[in-house]
Amino acid sequence: MKKLDNTLIIGIGNNTRQDDGLGWSFLEILEKNGFNSENLLYKYQLMVEDAELIGEYETVFFVDACKTDIPKEFEIKRIFPAEQVAFSTHEVPPNQILNLCETIYNKKPKAYIIKIQGYEWDIEIGLTEQAKINLKNAFSFFIENKNLVSKSR
Repeated sequence: MKKLDNTLIIGIGNNTRQDDGLGWSFLEILEKNGFNSENLLYKYQLMVEDAELIGEYETVFFVDACKTDIPKEFEIKRIFPAEQVAFSTHEVPPNQILNLCETIYNKKPKAYIIKIQGYEWDIEIGLTEQAKINLKNAFSFFIENKNLVSKSR
């Protein structure tokens, strides 16, 4: 199995809501390609408790479906800690988790978000055809750019 050096990849979503399952599908492709499942975490949503977890890693990737238009149908970008005030803790964004990790645990993992364009969100298992293409392209880009993720030999 390919092990990611002190890297955690969190797939966020729900595979019973069509393209909302893109984050989980990304992790499934990693597993099928021999990546160690110990470095992969499936989440319906992020919670404040995740701040402690991510503090144990040097690098964290958050993978999620995106409802807004993305020019290349996927985007991988570096994210940084930020305070955000939300009406509810039902949904905590990745940059707020990073902020909590830094504030509470004094840990600062390098973090990225991988946004993959989705199109349909109804209650149904299975990605749309275009979302599958976007997923494949995002995965290929992720693997080809070794500066984003280091794999042990």
